Amino acid sequence: MKRPLVPLFLLFAFFCSGACARSLVITPLNAGITAAGEERWEEAIQCWKKALEQDPGSAAAHNNLAVAYEKRGAFDEAGREYGQALRLDPGNAMIKGNYDSFKARLEAGQGRRP
Repeated sequence: MKRPLVPLFLLFAFFCSGACARSLVITPLNAGITAAGEERWEEAIQCWKKALEQDPGSAAAHNNLAVAYEKRGAFDEAGREYGQALRLDPGNAMIKGNYDSFKARLEAGQGRRP
């Protein structure tokens, strides 16, 4: 007696739907990136704070939050967040580059401390 193929197809569809659903989940980190891309900095800050509530060890969230604070003129907060990002991931060239650029802008007087 032949076994029907339908149960195997349903099982395959079930696993595929789970994989597809996971790819559609928008995390606070990604929502912040979207908001920042549209220059909605306050929204981005809130998203990245939420991301840090979920994962305080996220160097990416600390870095992104630092960028948003810098854009909003909150330079002390930006400096603290860059520092935390670098402590968490000291070898990350992007974070180091962002921090170095931030320091250079402050030293050149392009940013003022609130």
